[in-house]
Amino acid sequence: MTLLTESEKTQLDQHGFLLLERLISADTTARLRERSLALAEAEQKAGKGHSYLANDSAQRVWNLVDKGEIFEEAIQQPKMLAAMEYLLGADCTLSSFTVNVLYPSAPDAGLHIDYPLSGLPPPRPNFPMVANSVWFLDDWTLENGATSCVPGSHRRLEALPEPYVAYDDELQICGPRGSVLIVNGAIWHGSSENRTNEPRVGLLGFFCRSILKPQQAHLELVSDDVISRATPTLRRLLGFDSLPNMND
Repeated sequence: MTLLTESEKTQLDQHGFLLLERLISADTTARLRERSLALAEAEQKAGKGHSYLANDSAQRVWNLVDKGEIFEEAIQQPKMLAAMEYLLGADCTLSSFTVNVLYPSAPDAGLHIDYPLSGLPPPRPNFPMVANSVWFLDDWTLENGATSCVPGSHRRLEALPEPYVAYDDELQICGPRGSVLIVNGAIWHGSSENRTNEPRVGLLGFFCRSILKPQQAHLELVSDDVISRATPTLRRLLGFDSLPNMND
């Protein structure tokens, strides 16, 4: 069964992003948000919070596959995976899976392209190497930090975005909670300012081609319990299929 339509594939090819509205059920979205905020709070209290942006106004929680079965299930969402496999190949792997919280007053993060493309000399590859899935656990609005992007910029192989420059063709992608935004890692993109009094909560499921080194060493970080119950799909995403003699 083909999960991506030809129109959706064209959107990814031409514009570099695809918004899958309300892909995740309301109940699952609410449970993901609750668990994400609980993890963020626990890491802050333990002095292990990974904060960034000015005044520590944004926070990441890493290694989600090892932090609850709800995340193990989420990262295998069929249509999201179909988009990743279309961009990165049927053997693509998970690079990292994180909570991303923008707290009130979090500033515009500026446009960027994703690791490791940002470190490559031009011209960069003319085919996708990495891609992100941005999970909207809140409504994404113009006020709370909606994702900014420049459509088609993944084809600008020689150029990089200038920090904090507003481009004429830049837009902000808004959508209802439960949506998932698929982003070619080469497109110019970034979070915008959260001007509300509430945190904007999302997940980032970041994928790479199997020939690339993931951001996180899943086989070292993920517990034996998770690996023992992992589906074939999850085992492949964690990198087992990238290693010889590991699948017997």
